[in-house]
Amino acid sequence: MATDSDAASPGHSTESIVTACGYLSEQAALEREAAEVLSGKFDECTFDKGYVNQPLYACLTCTQPPAKYQTSASEAEPPSDPAGMCYSCSIECHAGHNVIELFTKRNFCCDCGTQRLLPRPQPGNGNSRCCQLKKLRTALAETENTKNKYNHNFWGFYCRCDKFYDASVEPGVMIQCFVCNDWFHNDCIGKLPKEDDYTDYICRECIAKYPVLRFINSDKAIYGKVIAGKVAELERSSATDTAALPGNSGDSDEPARKKARSEMCRRRRDTEADAGKPFDMFMADGWKEHICTCIECMHEIERDGLVFLLKEEEVVEPEEDDTRTESLYESALRQLQTMDRTRAVDAAAAYHSLSSRLKEYLRPFAVSGAVVTGQDIRAFFDNQKI
Repeated sequence: MATDSDAASPGHSTESIVTACGYLSEQAALEREAAEVLSGKFDECTFDKGYVNQPLYACLTCTQPPAKYQTSASEAEPPSDPAGMCYSCSIECHAGHNVIELFTKRNFCCDCGTQRLLPRPQPGNGNSRCCQLKKLRTALAETENTKNKYNHNFWGFYCRCDKFYDASVEPGVMIQCFVCNDWFHNDCIGKLPKEDDYTDYICRECIAKYPVLRFINSDKAIYGKVIAGKVAELERSSATDTAALPGNSGDSDEPARKKARSEMCRRRRDTEADAGKPFDMFMADGWKEHICTCIECMHEIERDGLVFLLKEEEVVEPEEDDTRTESLYESALRQLQTMDRTRAVDAAAAYHSLSSRLKEYLRPFAVSGAVVTGQDIRAFFDNQKI
């Protein structure tokens, strides 16, 4: 094979030649990058866990966006419904596809293999369009996860500006809304508090959609007054302690949610005049303890599916894979040690045989200094199948 000192062979520019050492270094770098990005195990789908909070992915190869969200003019297939899948399915069932990361979404069941998301066949699977991790599940293709919620994120679009997100060219910072889980450009939000002053952001669209959010009165809140489409002014809540919170009578230091459910929410009356004015909310740790749970507010929380505001949320993350720090060579050796002796000896013999044949095949190239092309390598392995 070519070395760093070899001259370019006829028909091959120096820039197109990759040396054996360079190739191995590149593969090692790719292995390290993969270990960082895909650090979890991917042998189990989350489907059987039901509707859970989990990192999600969407496949733009197996789904077709409507015209509004098509990023190229070559889309020939009719639009399909949006769909999402778990971490494991994004790797096992959609390898080589155009997969985008959606980050964590709330109360979502993996769509892979259901009627919304039938994976396109991959090499070695024939014409199978089933989920590779749920092969034994019957009638999966007729199943629909009716409680899943979808938005423009599933086509790769984010923010109120509704633009496609490309991490490689995105210049600004994006901030996730705690309620709807959409992400917003900092420039589209406007003026922001200092980073240490808040942990959660609630967008103006959610505040307008769910009036109960408007009635949160907490010393943990910073209100962003929206002028001409962007936050122009920041104002801290006037609440200085829990006695001033809505639903409190002023003679107790209990948080609002501890008070009698029959009490009327004063904050609801106080903010009626401001109901039409848009604003964002920036919340510091502990703000959920100040959510009012009077009968009227609690009714809205339950009706609008906002019960997650009142409890700690668990995110189902992929199990950490300790082997991801190993090279492919080290991983193969470790697997070899787990085999019984007969299988291990057979595997080692097969590896030695293949290695010897490959060395003999490449020897003439080394002697002549000829460049080994991809076609040469494919020809070698095609001959092994005969």
